[in-house]
Amino acid sequence: MVSECGNFGDEMRSLAEQHQFNVRRWAELVADPKLAAVPNKIETDADGKIIMSPPADSDHGDRQAEIAYQLKGSLPKGKVITECGVSTSGGTKVPDVVWLSSQHPQVLKARVLAANPAPEICIEILSSDNTAKELREKTALYFEAGAREVWICDLEGKMRFLSPTGDLSASPLFPEFPKVIHTYAEKVALEREKDFEETVREDARREPSRSSWPEQGEPPKEPAREPPGPER
Repeated sequence: MVSECGNFGDEMRSLAEQHQFNVRRWAELVADPKLAAVPNKIETDADGKIIMSPPADSDHGDRQAEIAYQLKGSLPKGKVITECGVSTSGGTKVPDVVWLSSQHPQVLKARVLAANPAPEICIEILSSDNTAKELREKTALYFEAGAREVWICDLEGKMRFLSPTGDLSASPLFPEFPKVIHTYAEKVALEREKDFEETVREDARREPSRSSWPEQGEPPKEPAREPPGPER
């Protein structure tokens, strides 16, 4: 873990000093009425300077809500928060979703400005403006701050699970968590496709077997009936 962080005059801050600085600076920003009206996502660097991201689109918010919903309904139980400040050596960062276990020291505290240590799981949902460099830096900061896992949801909803040592096939904490997070529109499209396929299968079960049809593709004709013979 890095022991020195941002600048403090001509000296470097320790991690403890950086956290105290982050909380003070974040409290100032949270209390600023002008920033409260800004739709952009706000974070800070190690020196407290504002880093502003463009507003996210509706698909981003849809996947964010779905991830939070999935976590709330899964075991083990914990605290799920969206847009939670996390104090790191690089300033205060704001994952889209976080999960805190029942053992996290701040899990029962109210109005936490910037979590320290980081929640056990920090989740980033990508937007079109995110860069690979930004993502690598944030992931490293979350792990340095104490996260056990970092999840990344890409623009198509595919989930990537990471530990401090690299990629994982699934989350050790939530092994059954979906590998793809669908928006509402995507769910509707999948349901319609499923219903259509079921209708096709049902129609195939009801019609005569095509293997018994003539080559011209017409259904077989009923054999002609012989006229009845004379009555006896």
